[in-house]
Amino acid sequence: MSSISKLPLEKAPIVLLLPNEIGSRLKVKKEKLNAYLEDGMPHFLIGNDYRFLESEVVEWHKTYQPSQERLENDFRDQKGRTIQEYVTQETILATLRITKENLQALCKKGMPFERVGEKEFFHIQDILEHYRKGAVGKTKEPVTNQSKQKLLNPVNGTIPKDTYMIVVDGSYNFDIHIAGTGIVVFKHNQTVTGISNVRNLKTTKSIVSEFLALFDALRWMKKKNINKAIIVTDQEPWSKGISIGENSYQGSVKPFIKLFNQLLTELKGKFEVKFVGEISEGKNNVLYKKAHKLSQEYKKGTFNNLKLE
Repeated sequence: MSSISKLPLEKAPIVLLLPNEIGSRLKVKKEKLNAYLEDGMPHFLIGNDYRFLESEVVEWHKTYQPSQERLENDFRDQKGRTIQEYVTQETILATLRITKENLQALCKKGMPFERVGEKEFFHIQDILEHYRKGAVGKTKEPVTNQSKQKLLNPVNGTIPKDTYMIVVDGSYNFDIHIAGTGIVVFKHNQTVTGISNVRNLKTTKSIVSEFLALFDALRWMKKKNINKAIIVTDQEPWSKGISIGENSYQGSVKPFIKLFNQLLTELKGKFEVKFVGEISEGKNNVLYKKAHKLSQEYKKGTFNNLKLE
């Protein structure tokens, strides 16, 4: 630590706060602070480090209103669905073949919709179920433990009862430079668990998010002391062997590579990697689709008893 960083704050003519300090003053977590930065919160960028002047930030925060884009990105309904699963007013008008006046009247009478910021969004399936009358044939069967097992069976045989299945996927948003990962964990006669994570980092290669998804799966294995697992990814070369050199990527990605390689050594022999094409239905497999969806949440969270549809 330099002598400058040791300077007592009370002796500094102007005190610039660190990210964790301004987050504490505003009583927000890191993810919300990152959102504020994206929405124009005043700050100083000294090299690669953020600093903040409290008076400026507090004043800005008094009148802060999240952008429409921010509200839509952060939206999640009671069923855990994102805005991407909803449609706009124009689409629902074309679907139902009604006028705007009819739509407004139906909304007042209880037709389901969500208001996000200044816009209204509609989930087509919710609306169809709201107005459905009469029988529509065979009811869709729930995904049982047996059917989940069938969906996940690799082509080379059944899953051993002591082995976890971990389906992973990653997504990268080049507009706001964030990498999201999604993990779905399943074991015989147990509930399905979903895990999502997000990191702020700049890269020109979207495959970085796939690598981070695998990294998060290995971290989960170590944390839970898992001794046997099959990890499913859409990166086919990794099913034949994984080798990522520390110089493969630069900048903010590089530290993760070192940690990843340490995990590979620690967990050697405890897992094998399968290509998603080797499991039932491939990328249409319900658990892979769940992992993909979680990766696009760009949020950190754990979802126990994950529902499969």
